[in-house]
Amino acid sequence: MQAAVVTMLVAKRPALDSLPVRWELRPDGVVYVEPTFKAGASDIAKIASELTRAMRGARTETYDIGTTYRVHEVSAQPSGVQVRFYGQHRLDSAFTEGGESA
Repeated sequence: MQAAVVTMLVAKRPALDSLPVRWELRPDGVVYVEPTFKAGASDIAKIASELTRAMRGARTETYDIGTTYRVHEVSAQPSGVQVRFYGQHRLDSAFTEGGESA
């Protein structure tokens, strides 16, 4: 059933297939969608957006942790299977590069 839900989500939003995500089907019946290490800030926002569009009634949250990180969370239960996404990225304006001001 979990694999069928993943197939359905990708069929609804084909962009999910080209984004840097890893689908993890856990024994507890939850499908975790996780960004890969090469996912950038725009990728994480796009993954959250595409999942929200693919799942009717999805609960979404975007919030900042201080001035350092932005978090995107999406969860829903299409076809009775819980799907969860959690992605965070650094807010570039909060950092310096090479010890010098950016």
